[in-house]
Amino acid sequence: MTSEKHEEAKKLFGLRLQALRREKGITQEQFAEVIDKSVEHISYIERGERSRSFETILDIAKALEVSVPYLMNITSKADIVTNFITELQTPLVPPSLVEPVTQPVNTNKERRSDLERLQEALKAIQELQNLANEYGINDVFQDNGGKVLQVLILLGLRISPGREGNDAMDAEGNEYELKTINKLLSKSVTTHHHLNLDILAKYRSVKAWYIAVYEGIKLKAIYKVNPAALESKFGYWESRILGGMASINNPKIPLSLIEREGELVYPKQHD
Repeated sequence: MTSEKHEEAKKLFGLRLQALRREKGITQEQFAEVIDKSVEHISYIERGERSRSFETILDIAKALEVSVPYLMNITSKADIVTNFITELQTPLVPPSLVEPVTQPVNTNKERRSDLERLQEALKAIQELQNLANEYGINDVFQDNGGKVLQVLILLGLRISPGREGNDAMDAEGNEYELKTINKLLSKSVTTHHHLNLDILAKYRSVKAWYIAVYEGIKLKAIYKVNPAALESKFGYWESRILGGMASINNPKIPLSLIEREGELVYPKQHD
């Protein structure tokens, strides 16, 4: 396979994975937890920027409850939904024109109401996406985009151009590591799917880490953490890499450490 065809196959597979994941209503964060990868890793695969091992393909197929042949059934972009918001924003279809299942969950009246609510919600989502574009987020459904946008606005930051992961910067060009965690799903913060010495150096050099803690989609707290407060983790990871590991797969930082060492910047604490 030529390099061009290989790149095309990676992008088609990424689109296929994204479409199947969304079809099942699974977020990238939830999917990452299931197959024990970082959210960044899932994002890279869906954007066609990472090759997958056979073991990872098996894990993906199992998590999506599909066969490997079905998962790999990619022929062209025309077969895959690539613009989620645009595809959803179709003209409202009267329930009377849609043949219901044998035992529909909702009555025709309820279905009409739900369709109207969906259309109104999608208008708001499009406006949210327009706002997200201004902050360097091109898809509010990807990489916890909606959550990242909320945190950026609260902190007065922007996504760093040419970023790797969730890098952010302020008006003076200072760089920050930005992470989100859903405490209903995990008790630790994911870092990088292939942590190496270069990434570790970046983790140490940023002005601060901001960790946004969510319960579902509700923001509960944002902690500002000095990189020096995470040195116990950084030093341990560095020793493992220097001990012979080329990289470490997605090491995690316990939320308890963040809460203990971090400064609570949201919500503001009043005297």
